[in-house]
Amino acid sequence: MSDRSRNRSSRRRSRASKAVDELSSVLLSRWGDQEMVDAAARDILRIGKRHGERPTPHVSRLICRGCEAALVPGRNARFRISDGMLVVTCEDCGRIERAGPDFKGGASD
Repeated sequence: MSDRSRNRSSRRRSRASKAVDELSSVLLSRWGDQEMVDAAARDILRIGKRHGERPTPHVSRLICRGCEAALVPGRNARFRISDGMLVVTCEDCGRIERAGPDFKGGASD
């Protein structure tokens, strides 16, 4: 790989990382405007697919992979702990995700 393409690749990757970080902050802070939060969730998934930059598990858990919407507890999502597992249900599309007994994330991160 030439130096020019290596530099371009690293710049693209750092821009994607910054974009995921900024969109993650929008996703975590804007619980009022549902359209903006959903757009941030869709963009985070797109950047992850295209550039390989994934959000943290805490942020990733707040995005439904079925309808690509932001999961807001009490509005369009149900978060339950059942038998030591975190069960997240999207009320829009009905998709259920389960995280095992060693699930990471939450307010203590």
